[in-house]
Amino acid sequence: MSSGSLPPECKDLGFWRRLNPELSITATPKKNPSLPGIDALCLEQTSDTLWQDGYLSCPELYPEIELAPLRQAMTRLQHKNLPQAFIYLYDEVWELFHRAKPLLSNYLGDNYRILPHFWAWYIEAGKGAGWPPHRDSADQSVIKLYGQEMLVSLSLWLPLTDATLQNGCMSILPKGCESTYKPPLTDSSQIRLQDALALPAKAGSLLGWRQDLYHWGGRSHRAAQGPRLSLSLEFQNAALDPLCEPLIDPQNPPSPEARLQLVFEQLDKYLHMEKS
Repeated sequence: MSSGSLPPECKDLGFWRRLNPELSITATPKKNPSLPGIDALCLEQTSDTLWQDGYLSCPELYPEIELAPLRQAMTRLQHKNLPQAFIYLYDEVWELFHRAKPLLSNYLGDNYRILPHFWAWYIEAGKGAGWPPHRDSADQSVIKLYGQEMLVSLSLWLPLTDATLQNGCMSILPKGCESTYKPPLTDSSQIRLQDALALPAKAGSLLGWRQDLYHWGGRSHRAAQGPRLSLSLEFQNAALDPLCEPLIDPQNPPSPEARLQLVFEQLDKYLHMEKS
């Protein structure tokens, strides 16, 4: 659904506050403590897979009490046939990603920024599918500086329900496999199926990948036990030139009015992916 085909009430923040009264839309979201599960061991383990194969996985970081209200809100959006991207109007979504600060700072530096790119998925059991194989950015995601590799940008993906093989979990083409393609891959249709790595994840986990990694969401099979709900947000190292503007300060999320405008922009930006 494009921004131009939305009902008029979608431009009214009061409508969104009434639709999901258990969530908040304010100018100053709370800054909850960082996730305790992102400790030295977690960072060591994610570092191994990120630098070798381009992805990271942090199991079950967020408690159910933080996930349930968002699932409820996204279910209301689904029942009203409204785009799931509107969940980003609510403070609670920005708070979830803010709690991942230790992970983001570890890879992108303390002054990382949020890219104006986000989406949310409600994949119906046995009916829908995630996005087809793609890279989040065609730009270089890792550069070398003084002989050291530096990450330019990182995407995070947060499942609000268990993401399983049956309901369409994420899959990737690991960088280690991609390096075997001669000549280098220029199109996702060239990906060999046997090279794909499925990444089932429990609700409240965090998956992430460098932005030049091929990844995709699976199709929900008739054996799926329920819908697959998930969120994504993208980040970059602020010491480097912006990949897209405006960059967002994670300490000061957009105002409610700016969030509304950002949602409209996402609907038009990713319309082609939803139709794929």
